[in-house]
Amino acid sequence: MKLSKLLGQASLNTRIARRFLPDLAPQRWRFLAALGSGVASTALELLRPWPLQWIVDYALTPGATLGTSATRVVLYGAGAYLGISVLRAGFDYVATVQTARSNQELTRSLRYKLFSHLVALSPAFHARNKSGDLLVRLMGDVSVVASMMTETLVELLQRSLLIVGTLAMLFWIDPVLTASLLVIAPLLFFAVTFVGRNITSAVRKQRRKEGELADYMYESIASTPLIQSLGRGADTVRRFARSNRTSARAGLKTARWSARLSSAVEIALGLAVAIALAVGAWRVLGGAYSAGTLIVFVSYVRSLAKPVRAGSRGSERMSKGAACGERVLKVLDHSVQIQSPSDPVPMPKAPALLAFEEVRFGYGTSSGRRSTLERFTARFCRGEFVGLVGKSGAGKSTFACLALRLFDPDQGEVQIDGVSLARYDVGALRARFGLCMQETTLFGDTLRENLLLGDPEANEEGLWRALEDAAAADFVRELPRGLDTPLGSSGVGLSGGQRRRITLARTLLRRAPILIVDEPFNGLDRAAAERVRATLAAYAKNAIVLVITHDRDDLVHFDRVVFLDGGRVVADGRHGELLRDHTLYRQVMTDPVEDKP
Repeated sequence: MKLSKLLGQASLNTRIARRFLPDLAPQRWRFLAALGSGVASTALELLRPWPLQWIVDYALTPGATLGTSATRVVLYGAGAYLGISVLRAGFDYVATVQTARSNQELTRSLRYKLFSHLVALSPAFHARNKSGDLLVRLMGDVSVVASMMTETLVELLQRSLLIVGTLAMLFWIDPVLTASLLVIAPLLFFAVTFVGRNITSAVRKQRRKEGELADYMYESIASTPLIQSLGRGADTVRRFARSNRTSARAGLKTARWSARLSSAVEIALGLAVAIALAVGAWRVLGGAYSAGTLIVFVSYVRSLAKPVRAGSRGSERMSKGAACGERVLKVLDHSVQIQSPSDPVPMPKAPALLAFEEVRFGYGTSSGRRSTLERFTARFCRGEFVGLVGKSGAGKSTFACLALRLFDPDQGEVQIDGVSLARYDVGALRARFGLCMQETTLFGDTLRENLLLGDPEANEEGLWRALEDAAAADFVRELPRGLDTPLGSSGVGLSGGQRRRITLARTLLRRAPILIVDEPFNGLDRAAAERVRATLAAYAKNAIVLVITHDRDDLVHFDRVVFLDGGRVVADGRHGELLRDHTLYRQVMTDPVEDKP
C-alpha cells in the first residue's frame, strides 16, 4: 500500500477526532473515570498469570518451596487469582458504565448540534440533499461517531496499555524470545492499516447506499396513496428490492474486509504462540528458567491475543467512525448562508413598506444558474390587499422566499421601510411575517399543537378565532376530540381543503404585520372561499397582505394586481384596468389553459 494512502487514512482519523474532541469536553470527568478504571483493570490483568507461576513452581514442582506447605501455596495462589479477578471485574464495571454514559451524552449532544445546523441551512441545501440520507447521518452516523470517540477510544487506549505492559513483562522474563516474537509486528501493522483503509472506503459506500435506501423508503411511505391509486405498488416494491440488495451487498463488502482483518490477526497470534512454545520449551530444557516461568510467558503471549483482537476491532470501528464522521462534517462544514448582522437595525413592529429594488435571483450553481427573477421591482404598502398573478415559473414563490430572507438576491435589494433585509436580525425579521404556501405542512401531532406553532402563547379563544377566520371551525368541532384530535403524519387524517384551512389558521394566529398567502382559495368550496377572502381583506386594512393566486375570479377583489412574467413585473394596477390596457395580461386572463393553477 502506498505511503500516501496510509498517511491519508491517518490524517482523516486525526482530523475527525480533532473536530469532535471539543464536543467530548463536557464528559471529560466521566471519560477520565472510565480511562482510569481501564488502566487499573489493565494493571490487574498483568498480575493475573503470577499466582499460576507460584503454584507450578512451588507447589507442583518437587523440592521447590516458599517456606510453607504446598497446600498453602495453592490456596494463596488461588485466593490471589480470585482477588485479582474480583477487583478487575469492579474496575471493568465502572469503565463500562462511565463509557456508556459518555457515549449516550455525546450522541445526544452531536445529534442536537447536527439537527440545529440542518434546521438553519438554506432551502437550497435541502433541495440538493435527500431527506433520507440526512436522516441516516443524523440517526446512524452520529451514533457511530460517538461510539468511536468514547467506547472505541477508551478500549483502544486500555488495550494499547495492556499490549505495552505485556511486552514489558515479556522482555523482563526473556528478552531474546520476546525479540524473536516481534517478527509478527510488520504483519499486524500491514493488516490493520491496509484492511482499515479498505474498510473506510467500504463503509463510505455502505452509508451512501443506506442513505439512498432510507430516502426511497421515506418518499414511498409518504406517497402510499398515490402509489396505490396509480397501481404501482408492485413496481415500487421491486425498485425497493433492488435498492435493498445494493445496500446489502455494500454491507457484505464491509463485513468481508472485517473478516479478513480478524483472520490475519488470528494467524499472526497463532504464529506467535507457536514460536513461544517451541523456543520457550527449548530454553526450559536448557535451564534458562523454570516451567512455571514458561507458563507465565506463554500466558502473556496468549493474553496478547485479546488486546490485539480488540485493537483490530477498534481499528475497524475507527475506520467506520472516520467514514461516518466525514459524512457528518460535510453537513456541519456547510456554512449557514443567511445570518444576522453583528449590529442589527431595530425591526419595526408594524412595517409600512415591503420593497423589491432591481432584484435578480436564480437557482443552481454559478455555471448552470437558472434565473427566476430579473430586475424585479415592486412596492407593497400597509393597508393594501394585493394579488400576485402570473404563469407557472414566473417567480411568485421565489418572491415569497426572498421576502422572508430564506435566500439573498444575487443583485438588488429587498427592503422593509427603506432598510435592506440584510441589516435586520433574521429572527426578528421572520417574526414579522406570516407565510402560508400552497404545499401544506402539518405535523403528526394534535391539531392544537399544530396551531400553536403559529403562536405558542395563544389561548383557547384565540385558537377558535383563527379557525373561524380560516373557515375551519365547523369541521374542527365535528372531529372526535376537537382541537386535541391527532392528525397523523403530515395531517393524513384531513382532506386537502381541511389541511389548507388549518395551515391558514396557523398563519393567521401569528397576527404578523406582513402576510403572504399562496393559493388560499384553491380546494375550498364557495362558502369557505368567500369567508377566507373576507378575512384576508379585513386583515389587509392594518397589514401588508399579498396573495399569490391563479384564480381569475378572485382578482377583482384586490386593491392591486401585480402581474409577473419572465421574472419581472410587467403590469401593476386594478384587474379591470389591466384587462383593458395590457395586452399580455388580457391574453393570459382569457387563455383557457391558464384556468388551472
